[in-house]
Amino acid sequence: MGLFQLENRIDYYFQEISNIPRGSDNERGIRDYIERFVVSHGLSGAFDEENNNFIVYKEASKGYENHEPVMLQGHLDMVCEKNNDSQHDFLKDPIELIEEDGFLHANKTTLGADDGVAICYMLAILEDQTLKHPPLECVFTAQEEVGLKGAMALNKSHIHAKRMIGLDSGDEKVVTISCSGGRRMMVEKELHYIKNNLPCYQITIGGLKGGHSGDLIHLERGNANKLMSRLYYQFLLNDIDFALGSLQGGLKDNAIPRECVSVFASHSDEQKIKDIVEKVEQEIKAELQESDAGLSIQFNQTTALDQTLSLQESQDIIKMMYLLPNGFQHKSLDMDLTNVSLNMGVVNMEQDLYILYSIRSPFESAKDELSHQIALLAELFKGKTYIENNYPGWNYDPHSTLRKQYIDFVRESEGIELIEEGTHGGLETGIFKGAIPDLDIVTMGPNMYDIHTPDERLDLASYHHCYQRLIHFLERL
Repeated sequence: MGLFQLENRIDYYFQEISNIPRGSDNERGIRDYIERFVVSHGLSGAFDEENNNFIVYKEASKGYENHEPVMLQGHLDMVCEKNNDSQHDFLKDPIELIEEDGFLHANKTTLGADDGVAICYMLAILEDQTLKHPPLECVFTAQEEVGLKGAMALNKSHIHAKRMIGLDSGDEKVVTISCSGGRRMMVEKELHYIKNNLPCYQITIGGLKGGHSGDLIHLERGNANKLMSRLYYQFLLNDIDFALGSLQGGLKDNAIPRECVSVFASHSDEQKIKDIVEKVEQEIKAELQESDAGLSIQFNQTTALDQTLSLQESQDIIKMMYLLPNGFQHKSLDMDLTNVSLNMGVVNMEQDLYILYSIRSPFESAKDELSHQIALLAELFKGKTYIENNYPGWNYDPHSTLRKQYIDFVRESEGIELIEEGTHGGLETGIFKGAIPDLDIVTMGPNMYDIHTPDERLDLASYHHCYQRLIHFLERL
């Protein structure tokens, strides 16, 4: 194990961008870095000051002036997740990179290879004057991880290319051929606090794998928020009174929550509460033994709370959370691919209650159906709902010339037969295809694992190999 050893320009740029905080909604620093890069290299660009998007143009190399332009695209932001014992501040601290056994990972935080890889590839290509390629339009978008907001806001009239290579992919042997649409939905419920003089207890649900709610929802890993509501509902069924003081689970709507922590007050017998916690823990462990075996539920007495909710309001919250849908819903039988799901990604009870969902499907009707269910349940418990954004999917194009060129190129140059797969995740390709209907798209990227979690790691050999693949494919175009 050791610090990241810089070997070439894409390694250099990965270290550079890792020094710049770039969580979603905090991309100004990385956007300014790219702007300085553009100026120092004498390039031209189209700046989106309001949304932190950036398009950088590079002229064709000699002999490629009459070739059709190619768009390269990736996003600037990263998911900011960390372990409970990490003191990392994503607003100001650099990502601490560690190289180990051929992989790059971070110190107890997400790495940001999703989609830092794309940033590094594009910067290295933009600065290298020895490469052979058509005219290039490198598109850097913001706020991808919070609903593809940057791509949706970008003025597409600045894009002239009709060929696009999407660099937001995590498997060098896979070509993505379609993606889901999605939306973010918020449940909000006003809360009312009362004075508390009862003993207080803390429950911590942890040890779960989490992961990307698009790529991994079909694995049916445990959702810490839903499991917390299940535990409290067992209290209710066993006549344990509870007055909620706090409830916090998950950090992002599109990451399956690995941890949830709640504090409550009760005058019920402590041993009886403990027995129910242990019973529920064993039951859930048995159910998740194949998908998420690391579950743990910790119960202990804690510092008294000055205020809690009433018993009735506490029960109402738990009943609502218990009934709200979550997880894998349906799949396409033709493609063996999830096509309807939702993820209760964040539950935050501070002053009021907020529940943030990521809903995914290529069908608008399916997204609407889940939204209606959530809205109706929220209404029954005196809550409100808001749809924060809605983005389209990307349907399979059986006649894609660019995809065929890429698959043939990899077969001829590497002897590898690429796999064509759809994804349940939402991709910016859907946004660009919706805005530019005749856009021909292919995707690529190196092997990376456990994205959106602190276990995220990047295969360095694959990272270097895919860069070489990209620049030689551009030479063919």
